[in-house]
Amino acid sequence: MQADAVAGGPVYDAFLSHASQDAAFVAELEQSLRENHIHTWFDNSNLAFGSLLRDELQAAIQKSRVLVLLWSKPASASRWVMAEIFTAFHCERFIIPCVLDKTPLPQFLANSAYLSRKRDHADIGTKLSRAISGAPSNANPLLTRMSSRTQDMEALVNQIGAAQITVLQTMTKDFQKAAEANESVGDAVDSAMQLAPLDPMVLALAGYQCKNNYLFKYWDAVQAGRAPKDPLLLQGERYFFETLCLDPVDPSALNGLGSILMLERELDAAEFFQRRAINIVKRSGGNYEAAQHDLDLILYFKQKQA
Repeated sequence: MQADAVAGGPVYDAFLSHASQDAAFVAELEQSLRENHIHTWFDNSNLAFGSLLRDELQAAIQKSRVLVLLWSKPASASRWVMAEIFTAFHCERFIIPCVLDKTPLPQFLANSAYLSRKRDHADIGTKLSRAISGAPSNANPLLTRMSSRTQDMEALVNQIGAAQITVLQTMTKDFQKAAEANESVGDAVDSAMQLAPLDPMVLALAGYQCKNNYLFKYWDAVQAGRAPKDPLLLQGERYFFETLCLDPVDPSALNGLGSILMLERELDAAEFFQRRAINIVKRSGGNYEAAQHDLDLILYFKQKQA
């Protein structure tokens, strides 16, 4: 991956990514880092009332040398923290985990060295300052992921994925027929989730199914450019984040996440993740037409918004 260029090099030593519930502890930590001459970017505003990946957040991550992940149960449930994690990773920023409770780290960071509020509390600011100063200028290395998917499960995943695409292609020709087929595909996704609830491809299929269910539910509103908010989108978003926690360079999950963010009108975040999906496939010699189509739509909506 190629890091986004920042004129003049990094402005901040570290970007502090955290859930709002942990803001008090993070504020104390930020003060300790400042005393150790570490220049941080720390957003103590209420992100729940802002966009998922605002321009200033994305710019701050790109202008920071590393991202410090203040990980906790609230952080694991935060869509803002998730967006910051994968933005940092895809901008080639090293992620330093600092665990605040017993919540397991995202799988791709599970073997990373980390700080602990409980274990390192007495001098956590000093230890984190050293970790930031000594961190490499690249993304965390990924270990080879071991997969135990059977041939039958592989065939089922491929069949469901093909069926989801066919359903979308049929929507504009015969909506009722497509809607009936989508219900059958949904049943197949539910069965796959029961068989392999942790399989990243199955999680991605579940994310796409949430998006497709949303489209059938609100097709007229979507066509009119008035797509409403709905828990289906947040559930789909969560499935894609879970997939990326296992494999952050999965182009299908990045594309799916981008398509859901587009429907949520999170256009800056949607554009970022669609571009990453396209670039990953392009580097392997492929052409990701579905992601390119979604990117063109995102850019069109951004132009109209402007």
